[in-house]
Amino acid sequence: MYGRFEDRLKGYALEMQGYVGHIQARSPEELGRAFEQIEHARQAGHWVALALDYELAELFEPRLPAREQTQHAPLNALVFQGAQEVDLWDSQVVPELSVQLQLSQQNYRDALAQVQQGLQAGDFYQINYTMPLRIQSEMVPRDLYTALATRHPVAYAAYLEIGDRHILSLSPELFLEKRGNIVRTRPMKGTRPRDTDPVQDQQNAQELQHSIKDRAENLMIVDLLRNDLGQVARTGSVQTTSLFDVEQYASVWTMTSSIQAEVDPDCRLETLLRALFPCGSITGAPKLAAMQCIRKLEPQRRGIYCGSVGYLSPAGDLSLNVSIRSLELDMHGQGVFGVGGGIVLDSDPDQEWLECLWKARVLQAPVTLT
Repeated sequence: MYGRFEDRLKGYALEMQGYVGHIQARSPEELGRAFEQIEHARQAGHWVALALDYELAELFEPRLPAREQTQHAPLNALVFQGAQEVDLWDSQVVPELSVQLQLSQQNYRDALAQVQQGLQAGDFYQINYTMPLRIQSEMVPRDLYTALATRHPVAYAAYLEIGDRHILSLSPELFLEKRGNIVRTRPMKGTRPRDTDPVQDQQNAQELQHSIKDRAENLMIVDLLRNDLGQVARTGSVQTTSLFDVEQYASVWTMTSSIQAEVDPDCRLETLLRALFPCGSITGAPKLAAMQCIRKLEPQRRGIYCGSVGYLSPAGDLSLNVSIRSLELDMHGQGVFGVGGGIVLDSDPDQEWLECLWKARVLQAPVTLT
């Protein structure tokens, strides 16, 4: 068991040390006990590494039909004696992996046509529709993570080993950060590709910055998250601290906004997750209706993709990413990488398909169709 969290924009890595135990929950009935164990570990002075699958939402929300259980619990917490700041892993090795689409472009169009029907009927306003890419790599998972993370530095990267499960997260998106009584979230919505031509690259950034469609999608998720935060925040404390910031990453430009609120200092992990998980940026709005649509249209489990990875400190501070740009591999180097985007009434299916392929560029490998 292993947990490591890296902010490669600030040159900072936090490694969990002294493994103590593993806490899991597979059903709604197991959640209460699992969260009590996590809280007890925190109060005992331990650090907790968290891996929260997207399907954890089905344990929170009885109106979401649960999928059949798999070998993986949707809530995993690794308890450690401590954590230490360490050097970043660095690699000049070229990542080696193959990437295969599991969905044809026509099947993607067909799924979006169903989404558009719901949008036109007013069932929801936005759906974050995703699809899996099949991954195969002969590289040791740690080496693959390091090779990819070195080339695509982000603020919320993470590498976890949970038994035979390896999570390689290259996420630039913050789901929840709690410091004292301040909780912060930074949803991303809106993407453009980077370009090797500096002029075209800046044009792409400017196009995103001034896109009415992307701003409307971003604001929709900001409103959703403000509402979610309002369930746990002190009255009147929810604030949008920035809107529509265009941020630069190695393969894409993204549009990000920031929201923060005050909570009671003893506000627990369970309380925050029940109000906010999963992040609205990877569901759509309204949240429940969007998740019901996702459950209908996506036959496969998302797993850690669109869930969250992070840590809880003994002081109660919390850092959780939105697990986009994240791989999940088994001991044989086989696994999944998800891509997707927010679909609204005026979305162009072919443009959305291209956006998914832009997001797969982080893998440094061509995408082929099986």
